[in-house]
Amino acid sequence: MLPACQGETVKTKVLVLGAGMAGISAARSLNQSGLTDFVILEGTGRIGGRILSMQFGGKTIDIGPNWVHGISDDNPVWAMVKSYNMAGIVSTLDSIKVRNSSGHDVTSQWHTVLASLDEPSEAAYDLAVERNATGQPDMPLRAALKSCGWNPTSSMEKAVEYAIYDWPNAEEPDVTSLLRGELDPTTEMFGKSEYYITDPRGYVYIIERMAERFLTKNDQRLKLNKTITTVHWDYDGVTVTTKDGSSYTADFAIVTFSMGVLQSNSVEFVPGLPDWKREAISRVHMVSYTKIYLKFPSKFWDDDEYIVYVGEQKGYYTIWHNMEAEGLFPAGTNIILVTLVDEEARRVEAQSDEATQAEVMAVLRNMYGAGIPDPTDILVPRWGQDPFSRGSYANWGVGIDDEELRKLQAPVAGRLFFAGDGTGPHFGYLHGAFFEGARVAGAIATCVGGGPCEEGYQPPRRGCTCPAADNFDSQATVDNGSCLYPTSGGDRIVPFSTSFYIMGVAAFTFTDMM
Repeated sequence: MLPACQGETVKTKVLVLGAGMAGISAARSLNQSGLTDFVILEGTGRIGGRILSMQFGGKTIDIGPNWVHGISDDNPVWAMVKSYNMAGIVSTLDSIKVRNSSGHDVTSQWHTVLASLDEPSEAAYDLAVERNATGQPDMPLRAALKSCGWNPTSSMEKAVEYAIYDWPNAEEPDVTSLLRGELDPTTEMFGKSEYYITDPRGYVYIIERMAERFLTKNDQRLKLNKTITTVHWDYDGVTVTTKDGSSYTADFAIVTFSMGVLQSNSVEFVPGLPDWKREAISRVHMVSYTKIYLKFPSKFWDDDEYIVYVGEQKGYYTIWHNMEAEGLFPAGTNIILVTLVDEEARRVEAQSDEATQAEVMAVLRNMYGAGIPDPTDILVPRWGQDPFSRGSYANWGVGIDDEELRKLQAPVAGRLFFAGDGTGPHFGYLHGAFFEGARVAGAIATCVGGGPCEEGYQPPRRGCTCPAADNFDSQATVDNGSCLYPTSGGDRIVPFSTSFYIMGVAAFTFTDMM
């Protein structure tokens, strides 16, 4: 598939902006519905987005997503991985070695502390279920854990917390949502099992195969190296301009930019996006998750799949992945991976590889002694600095409720649709991006086919939602506490919220008069 010619002018029915998982999923769904008049614009010279497979130390590695989250045939990503017989292993923290800053084996202490987290963790989950069922507001995961008896103070407790919460979420529990984090639809639908991809074709292979199903060789519906600068929209359609001077006009556009790109304002929307859309986008966190690969002349580390470093600072080169563990790369590959998240990931992105290597080697020599060799190669991804990603993946912050979800998913003017790993309840997951691309493509195909068209976000109508009330509003979707109920004497019962307000004012007035 070749880049398009420069300075072209193209008109089509649907523009798909981005060729990552969401974009390719959307185009695939459009094609399956019979809507084949579309053009995909991709800023880089490849498809895949943040799924990026490359060669390192003689092996194929992935510096973006590596896991299938949820080994279930209902998970479309797992279904593709299984159908293509992609190599990998079911990955867990069961195979683990834990060492402190003196290099001592403290694995038994790890398991003791991990067990002590079980009860608070289960209590936090139960709290999330209760608050969700009773309509109570969201809260930070940290507050829930504290209320359930978990308050880490030791280095070991902080390392355990990091592995269970910070590492997968790429953020601390202080800013992670209790409801969205604990009531994870991916876990509910697909289970907790995870599959780590080591296939020589790379994880990107599943997206390449998806594209091959509907795009022919040199298909002019895929335009690579097209950096989008401006998106003009109105109620009649969308026009997109690119850095090379090309112009693309369509009735509809599907925006699959990452939340980081949308928040960076590197693409200009004309006119600007409505406040409700911008505010919803701003509430999603674009997190940093940096996987640092190191190649050594020989292996000197433990044989377990995971190695945990318990140092003084939480999250400082804590989680290590032995790429020679059983089922991963063959013995003699001599590759190890260490992951940093959140502030540590951003800090390392901003410094040189030489500085990072020095820090890495100091930690490894703490664990394995001064005599270990230096690496022959190091790879430090910088997703936060990549203008086409501006971060690793999306994480929903505290308070993103169903109303915020409606705003994230709603189109603008019925023409500009949004899809990606941050716009749906399976946020941060590859299959979440797949679902979102298919969702918006289905909405557009339905509209073009003569069915109902999604126009945009409409704020909920607030009023009395109880049919037994005198002032029942059949069109209200959110109850505002205004319901009035008849009594046998013909009077009406004042709603609680109003009577509380009246009593409060009366009390204030009486006190003020004393």
